[in-house]
Amino acid sequence: MKKWIWLCLVICMSVVYHVHAKKGGNNEATSTASKDAICSLPLDYNTFQSGEKLTYKIYYNWSAIWMKAGNVTFEISDAYMNSKTVYHVDCVGKTASAFNWFYTIDDHYESYIDPSTLLPLKYIRDIHEGKFTKKNQFRFFHDRNEVAIDYRIRKGEVKAKDEVASIKSCTQDVLSTLYYARAFDFKKGHLAVGDTIPIDVFLDGKSYNVHLRYKGKDELKTKMGKFRCLKFAPMLLSSYAFGEGGETMVIWVTDDANKLPLLIESPLRVGWMKAYLNEYENLVHPLDAKIK
Repeated sequence: MKKWIWLCLVICMSVVYHVHAKKGGNNEATSTASKDAICSLPLDYNTFQSGEKLTYKIYYNWSAIWMKAGNVTFEISDAYMNSKTVYHVDCVGKTASAFNWFYTIDDHYESYIDPSTLLPLKYIRDIHEGKFTKKNQFRFFHDRNEVAIDYRIRKGEVKAKDEVASIKSCTQDVLSTLYYARAFDFKKGHLAVGDTIPIDVFLDGKSYNVHLRYKGKDELKTKMGKFRCLKFAPMLLSSYAFGEGGETMVIWVTDDANKLPLLIESPLRVGWMKAYLNEYENLVHPLDAKIK
């Protein structure tokens, strides 16, 4: 139950190696100028834009009863960083009022993304889940494959401060991963059923190699209508919420230029979770995947 927000953040990770921290400087985060030299994946840099806002309703099922558990919003705005305009992605997740008596979640994630490379420059995490708190701030230096760990604080205790870790080229943060995956160019990628989209993610001071497995095309009916969709299964870390992990989560994405996640569902150790797209604003492209 504590990890319901991860459904919308698409934490699809399996541990491959640990990153060793070392002392480093306090410079401005950078993104290498040539996106082709960084990422081998074909990307569509016109998939989303500043002003886009997505709102999801989260539902939890236990003993055959579906209950609204909370809401998650993702919003893109313009910010100014490193003498250029960048994307500022803001994600806020809160439990529904009916759940607050049982367990309160108030999570806030931010990512500053270079629009010319779709690589993260800065990542901030500030979560409050019951009595549990965690705060992170990372800055990415893709020109030298490093990330500055400004601080990692867990339950008020400083776990790391002013450290530097090595990362692979094209490494994402948790929030930028969602937008990087959306930007995958399916026309150039030529995905076949069973193929995977690989992504490297930096989380809590460690790097993870993750993937999204393409499961084929489908049609999905929601309260907003019926849509042509692409289905994906992300690899999940073994965790308290998701159990042994694996590819048990399924994501339905609109089969059009927006590639909006419409539905995310997954079994949990106890019960099931679903995240439905409830509202959207300022899309770049018409929602052509909508059938009716």
